[in-house]
This record gives sequence, structure tokens and C-alpha cells, in this order.
Amino acid sequence: MRAVAAGLLLTCALWAEPPSIVVLQPRGTQKGRPFSLTVVGQNLGEGLSVISNLPAAFTPLGDAKESMANRTATFLVEPKAEWAVGVYTIRLKGSNGLSNVLLFSVGAFPEIAEDESRPGAVPHQNDSIERAQPLPSGPVTVNGTLDGPELDIYRIQAKAGERRVFEVEARRAGSAIDPVIRVMDGSGKVLARSDDDPLLNLDARVDVTFAKEGFYYVEVHDARFSTQKQNFYRLMTGAYAYPTELFPLGGRRGEKVEVELSGAKVNVDLAGVKTPRVFVGLPDSPVLPLPFAVGDYPEVRGPVEGPLKLPVTVNGRLAKPGAVDRYEVSVEPGQELFFDLQARELGTSKLTGLLTILDDQGKKLASAGDGPLPVDVAAVQASSRTLGDPFLQFKAPEKARHIWITVEDLARRGGPQYGYRLMVYRAAQDFRVSIATPFINIPAGGTALVDVNVARRGYNGPLRIEAVDLPPGLTAAGGDIPAEVADPNNRATGRSAMLTLTAAAGVNLTAGELSFRAIGSDEQGKPIERLASGLGYSIGVAGATEQGVVDRQRPLTGAWLGYSLPVALTDAAPATLALKLESVAKKEAGYQFLFRWTWTTESVIEKWPDAVDVDVPNFNDLRVIEMAIDPKDRKTGTFAVTSTKNTLPALYNAVISGRVTANGVRRDIYAPLVAFPVPAMDEEKDKNAHTAPAR
Repeated sequence: MRAVAAGLLLTCALWAEPPSIVVLQPRGTQKGRPFSLTVVGQNLGEGLSVISNLPAAFTPLGDAKESMANRTATFLVEPKAEWAVGVYTIRLKGSNGLSNVLLFSVGAFPEIAEDESRPGAVPHQNDSIERAQPLPSGPVTVNGTLDGPELDIYRIQAKAGERRVFEVEARRAGSAIDPVIRVMDGSGKVLARSDDDPLLNLDARVDVTFAKEGFYYVEVHDARFSTQKQNFYRLMTGAYAYPTELFPLGGRRGEKVEVELSGAKVNVDLAGVKTPRVFVGLPDSPVLPLPFAVGDYPEVRGPVEGPLKLPVTVNGRLAKPGAVDRYEVSVEPGQELFFDLQARELGTSKLTGLLTILDDQGKKLASAGDGPLPVDVAAVQASSRTLGDPFLQFKAPEKARHIWITVEDLARRGGPQYGYRLMVYRAAQDFRVSIATPFINIPAGGTALVDVNVARRGYNGPLRIEAVDLPPGLTAAGGDIPAEVADPNNRATGRSAMLTLTAAAGVNLTAGELSFRAIGSDEQGKPIERLASGLGYSIGVAGATEQGVVDRQRPLTGAWLGYSLPVALTDAAPATLALKLESVAKKEAGYQFLFRWTWTTESVIEKWPDAVDVDVPNFNDLRVIEMAIDPKDRKTGTFAVTSTKNTLPALYNAVISGRVTANGVRRDIYAPLVAFPVPAMDEEKDKNAHTAPAR
């Protein structure tokens, strides 16, 4: 529950928003060729530099009319080392903080632009066969855009027996469109169509051999004809090889792995790799490389003779439709194990996994992946992933000495594209932690908010999220997650935590990354720690909903980059906000916690806000009541948070924010988070509570 905040009007504010970017022009280039990159966004003032994993020098070019009021910045990009075909990150850093990340592609073919996408071009120039844009006869990559219910059509001339591949890069390159390709003859007859080609993460590819000489037409459109902010695509065509299968799907960190790509052998060196994935491609192929998982357990390839030696990652593949792979595991009575399958979520397998544990007599003991489907069976047969990869937490029964774990496809499919990675390890409880904030700019002398998500995997105890090795001058508060009421029917529970990071006045913080970890404890009190993975970037897909979101509508994220939390300082905010817990009162139905907020500013204030936004994560039956400004001092006010008998006794975190407007720009100001305990209803507590110190 959130209380609605009114605006706070300030004058004489000197702060400016950090940079943000919305468009890159172009979205890709041919490898090895210098080019001019124009970044379009907001607050792109002087002193900008580019942060990128592309091995290149970025030289700022002269601005025209102050770069259109700080909305564009242009750089000359020159190679510093050999460029590999792939997707790279572009981020700007200014004197006022970091921007978001957008993706940029490097290809192998000469590049041209769709005529309709050029600045100042007339729309709908190529939306019919009669007005199709001609393409050169040689290999080429076309940079285009789609605006809602739009078709882009291109004309090619082909010889009899000529083979051409047509492929669209969109989702793989950071675009929100879901592309469809159709190849037609002069009469409009469809010769080939692709939507969600295997291994292409919703992108499309067709491979056509033309029966006779003539003109042919290639149509590109969005599957839902949706309107997206990131609406670009890259249409690549030529006669080239590409992989249709990958095995194994990953390897162990620090080792060299031989990988098979559609029959070709490629060696992947994972020495020194810190990211959760790398990318592997066919030598001399122009297509984007495929993601390759990086693990930490010893690895074997199925089939495996005898019991598995734990911990282990088994690389397997369902050889044919209806295949079921079986692995033996030696156990002791009461021993607890985890079975974790990676397949579809890697983006390189079509497997909708089903895990089953059997005893010596073949009796089913447990399973995962066969729960109620959120959609009908027909959707499981399609390309869009409606289920995540399954996992199993299992406790060996009495007298058990051997069990078998089986892997199969929920729809009984199989073949070269049905690979998987099965991780088996001894653990009683587990959880996964991810940072939901892609990057953060902390106001000098102020506070910023970080969201962290936890996926519980059998661990139901309390958790604490903490920053690792904070630099001097930064303090963190919050990150507390209460224990769960164990639910035997719910193997996975998602929870969120909030932390605030506050920069001391005058601190000099060099832009870098912050790490976080979650800490729990097992039944013996031994700590369980997991490092949090970073989001990398988050690119929205219009049409997404909080429930029922499938692949087509999930935000595009970049955990594969291996980032934690990029952070920088920005200008001091025009005001600061503080929160204090003043008192606790026990009521008949629960407790009432009285909080006070206080504004501080050196600016001239026209109006103080009448309220603040309030949130208390994981607090059952949260009610925020009696919010009011102090009549004697409008810079401060109070509100109450009430608990009920359904609120679990635990340590909770209260976070507030207020919205200010300065120089015509709205900005949310956060107060350092306050932790407060909710006692059990049968416990008498002192009415005067104390604020928990920041960690």
C-alpha cells in the first residue's frame, strides 16, 4: 500500500538529471569500420564519455546548437582491436552520473538504412510490394524500424537455384519487437515464413532456394503489430551457414570445452570467465553467437554409467521424441538433495523440462515441471516459454540407498534441439538473489533506493540483504526479509527487499559497481550466503502485464553481462528527507507504529508536500493511516503503520519518498530506510521504540 504524495515546488534549484539514452543511430555496424555514433536521449551535456565493452575509441564530435538542447551526443568510433560479430553495450557517463544501457550490434556484412527510417523521411514508403525498397544482390544488413501496425517490404532479384538466408536481429540485439519474416513471389504468394526460429530468442530466420529467376519480396513486421519505444530491427541476407543446434549447452568455469555447433567442433576457453554466460559461434559465420552457460560444478556428459558423483552438472540431450533420460544417485536416509534443470531459460533448447524421482521399484517419489499449466497444452507446443525450468528439493526416505532422476519433455518431444544441463548437489535449503535495479545514481549528500529479489528454494527462514565492501562515505540500511510460513505445496516463493544507500556530504565516489549478498542460516545456525546477480539492463516491452507474462512480453534483461550494481554520484538533490519512528502502541488487533518525516532544504520553498509515499515490503495487511502535516511546521508530518494478527512478528523496513519539482522537472527524493520490529501479540514491548541502525 502506498500513500499518494503531492508535489513539492522548489525554486533556485541547481541540480540536473543524470543522462538517459533512448536511441542509438545506427543500431549496428560492419565490423572493423570506423563510424559515427549518435546517441539520442536527455541531459546529454558536456563532458560525456562512453562506457562500452566494444574495443573501440569513442571521440566526441562537435555539437550543433548545443547538441539540440542536450538531447544528442555524437562520437567517432574507431576500432582498438579486432571486432567480433556480436552484441555490445553502450552507456554514457557524465559529470552528473550514469545513463541506462542500450545494445549495439556488430555484423559482418555491409550496412544500409531503410529509406523510411532516415531522418526526415516520408513514412510508409515501403509497405507494399509496389513500393518495396530494392536491396543489392550481395550480402547486406538493413537497419530498419517498425512503428506499430506497419509492414516493411524489400525487393530482391534472384537467379534460378539461388539460395538466400533472411534473418532478423531484434530481441537478441535489444529491440522490443517480435519480428516475423515472410518471403513472397511477385504475385504475393508466400514461399517461406518464420516467427520465433529455434535458438534465436523470438527472432526469425528463413532459408530459401528460389526455383526460378525473378523478383522476390521480403516482408518484416511485428508479430503483434505493437508500438514499442525500442522498435528497430536488423534484416540480414546472404548465402551463409548458421548453427541450428548446440551441444553441450554449457561448461565449467576455468576449463576448455569442445562444443558441437551443427556438426562443427569449436573449442571454448572458460579460463578467467566471471560471467554466468559466454557466447559461441560458428567460425566465419555472420550470425550472432549463441549463449553458452558457465557453471561451477564438475561436468559430465550423458549417458552416465553408475551413480552420479555429487556435486555434478550432467550435459544431456533427449535423442528422439518420447525419450526419457535416467540417472542414478546414491543417497542416505534423510539426506537432502537439489536437482536443478537448465534448458529453455538458456535460450538454446526447446525442452520444456519434466523432472521425476523414482525409487528402486520405479515408484514415483517426487516431480517438478508437471504442475498446472498457466496456458493450454497447445501453447506448450509453441516456441514461447510459458514455464520456467524446473527444480526439485528432495529428502531421501527411510531405507533409501539409491534413487533415479529422470529428464523428459513435458510434450514428449526430443531431437538435436532438446539439450539440457542437470545440476545435482547436496543441500537442505537454497535461495537465489538478484538485484532488480539495473544501475543507480546516488545524490551527493542524499539517498537512493535499491530493490533486491529473492527466490526461495526450500529455505523459509529470515534473510538479510547486505552490501559487500561499501566504499567510505556510503551507508546502507534495510534489506530485511521475514521468515515464511512453510507451505508444502509451494516449493518456490518470491520475496523482495529494499535497501537505501546514502552518500555522506562531500564524499567523492568513483563510478563503479556495488555487490550485495543475502545471508540466512540453516537449522544448526550455520550461515547460508548467496551473492546477488545484477540485472545488467532492463528494456521494456509494451503490453507486458504483471501476471501471465510470457516471453514475448517480458522485459529484456542482461544478467549475462555479469554486472552487480553500477553506481555513480549525481548532483545534490534540491531537498533531503528523513524518517524517524517515534512511538509504538499496542492495539486490540495489532500494533500501531507512529512515524515522522522531515524535509530539509536550502532552496526557497513555495509549498511543502501534504504527504509522502510509504512502502513496507513483505508486511501482511499493511495499512498507512492518519497522514498529516504538522500544523506548526509544514516541513514535517506524521503517519501511522498498523499491523494485524496476520502480520508475522519480524523485523520490517519502512521506506518513504516525496516528489519535488525543480526547474520544471519532477524528482523523487528518498529518506534513509528505517527498520522496526513487529512484536508477537502476546509480548509486551516498550512503547518507545528505537530506530534500527544502518548497516
